[in-house]
Amino acid sequence: MVRYDSERRLWALEGKKCALVLGLADLSEPGGESPAGSRESLLLTVWYGSRLPSLQDYPVAALDPGWASFSSPEGLSPETYPAWGGARYGECALKGETAGGIRDLRLYYRDFRVRGEVLEIDLEDPLTGLAVTAEFELFVELDLIRTRSRLTNRGPQAIRLERFFSGLLYPRRDEAYRLTSLQGHWAGETRVRRQELGCGLTVLESRRGFTSQHANPFFALDPRGESREESGEVWFGALAWSGNWKVSLERDAFGMVRVAAGMNDFDFGETAVPGECLESPWFLFGYTDGGFGAMSRALHAWQREFLPRKKVYGTTGAGAPWRPVLYNSWEATAFGVNEADQMRLAEQAARLGVELFVMDDGWFGARNSDRAGLGDWQVNSGKFPRGLGPLIARVRELGMRFGLWVEPEMVNPDSELYRAHPDWVYRFPGRKPTEMRNQLVLNLAMSEVEAWLLETMDRLLTENDISFVKWDLNRSIAEPGTAADFSAGSDRGASADSVPSALGRSVWTAHTRALWRIADTLRERHPGVAFQSCSGGGGRVDMGILERFDQVWPSDNRDALDRLGIQEGFSLAYGAHLMEAWVTGEKNWLTRRSIPLAFRFHAAMAGVLGIGEDIGKWDEGEFAEAAALTARYKELRPLIQGGDLYRLSSRGDTPGGEGLSGRLYVSEDKRRAVLFAYLPRDRQAHHVSALALAGLDPSLTYRVTRDPQGSFPAPGNPWADFAGSAAGCGAGGEWSGAALMARGLATGLRGDWSSAVIEFTAL
Repeated sequence: MVRYDSERRLWALEGKKCALVLGLADLSEPGGESPAGSRESLLLTVWYGSRLPSLQDYPVAALDPGWASFSSPEGLSPETYPAWGGARYGECALKGETAGGIRDLRLYYRDFRVRGEVLEIDLEDPLTGLAVTAEFELFVELDLIRTRSRLTNRGPQAIRLERFFSGLLYPRRDEAYRLTSLQGHWAGETRVRRQELGCGLTVLESRRGFTSQHANPFFALDPRGESREESGEVWFGALAWSGNWKVSLERDAFGMVRVAAGMNDFDFGETAVPGECLESPWFLFGYTDGGFGAMSRALHAWQREFLPRKKVYGTTGAGAPWRPVLYNSWEATAFGVNEADQMRLAEQAARLGVELFVMDDGWFGARNSDRAGLGDWQVNSGKFPRGLGPLIARVRELGMRFGLWVEPEMVNPDSELYRAHPDWVYRFPGRKPTEMRNQLVLNLAMSEVEAWLLETMDRLLTENDISFVKWDLNRSIAEPGTAADFSAGSDRGASADSVPSALGRSVWTAHTRALWRIADTLRERHPGVAFQSCSGGGGRVDMGILERFDQVWPSDNRDALDRLGIQEGFSLAYGAHLMEAWVTGEKNWLTRRSIPLAFRFHAAMAGVLGIGEDIGKWDEGEFAEAAALTARYKELRPLIQGGDLYRLSSRGDTPGGEGLSGRLYVSEDKRRAVLFAYLPRDRQAHHVSALALAGLDPSLTYRVTRDPQGSFPAPGNPWADFAGSAAGCGAGGEWSGAALMARGLATGLRGDWSSAVIEFTAL
């Protein structure tokens, strides 16, 4: 609940275990901060951590006295939304300059409102007239809070913003923190990185125009690096922005830690004209004393509750959103799509129990490679002389939905669109735009480009019975400017006397906002269509895109072993119901490792199951095994996509490596659970430790059963009875939840590429 203590001037946003407490501290004329003869108040964060029994237990807001007489107290105090101005030298949330040359801002408290679980606090700079409303929304049951800032220019002059963040957080002071983040690269996204948070500034960011594969806008801090998967304190947050973003973590010499998050201020610039209102992205954050597992389960539950698309998918279990099993044609046909081959693949996919058939690249324009056709979103009449209608009708007849790949924000120079509108791409006057993957980026900051893209995608969805859109993005933005004034047909840049665009640095944010508007409009006009965010793999995965897109493609790397690590990191911040995972060839195109079909399925079944292999090459035995695993996934889908995740490892091992690990999904009532156990490399000389379990009800008795698909000792093998040894409880028996969690589970896995699906059912 949101509570206000009028005597102590405190606002407390209290969840079940977490609390954020804000307060007011007076600042008077002797410090030189407020206008003569007045008293002004600063908004401070006085507590962010565990919920305390009473409002009286929280500290009041007080300015830090500083370390010397010439040190300004406000510069060392935990301001909730500090603007750059006065003696402030740490990370700020806002920086701007007026047309009259005032280059600082100073925000003082004016008013507040409480609406249910939403707190709004108004701040204002009396000199410039710039007003900021800091908004906080509390999610009590999940111990999560989100914040954003709304800025209004009430003054007479325009203000050019150089930084406009969502907000700042202050974990407990005087702690040595370990930072956990998700970093990586193409084909190696969301790798878990842990490092000591040293004195000074640590920055996580993207400057590529989208979220990027190299870092994700998520962070977690635990004191002294002592927290574990199921124990210990964790402060954490995730930013909902799909463009250039920044999360800066600053530890100063006085033990204060500031976490600032928002749109990246690198090459940033927006202008607030008088009367204009601007909004920052949402920043979702929380605190737990239950370790990294509790952190992830809170984020996943929030995503299931507040980001569902029930009109598209329906529900399963207790209202949890579900995503269908899909087949994607890319690995089977690449650019060589045609009606006959796609129908053949659709018929084979239907035999497997696939629910959604997705045709990938190559269906439009002169698209026979990645060198041409992007931007020409008309059906290729040579490949589909009757249009897409007959293929879609056949897919529907087979009992599946139809999906299609697009990359709408991009254009090939070899395309009719570019030849007609060379001025529609990002470029600087006098410079030839940089090509990556033989393509350029359309400038969505131009209103005519935004309108064209919306109209084109709307027409595609209106004219065809499409249920799913795979929305790709395969390169970063470069030369973030416009060449709208260039002469038509020129592709070599502007003349020396060309006038630069007035859009300037705002194109970074304008592109993302235009994309969001397009996505929101398409959702409104086509409520039965689901959207997937794909960006050269996991390049656009963030809370902002997930408000508009239903699931994401976390990596172009489909190797099952690599995916265990990628999916491990993904699960820290994002739920299984958002993560599309494919079963692909036995020898992956990237790593060339040969991995059994069951292991590949079991790795992909831990998210939204997809099949991307050329299934026409499977024999009947592989078809039968794949069909059985697909059917089993559908039975387990309520648990996987709607249950609580517990990341498990064998005692003495670590998750995400090549030792024994597992993903346990537990129903809300804890009466049912499913475990995916993986042993990529058997290096323990026939002794694999028990898998430490968590999340079960200790008072319940569970029947433990193992699916027939997978790798484990055959009957008669001398190791077959090892599963019931003293090393841990075994599959095939009945055990209390207390015993399973105390002793662990002996999976019986042996040999390289061993895996199993093990179900727990309360008696």
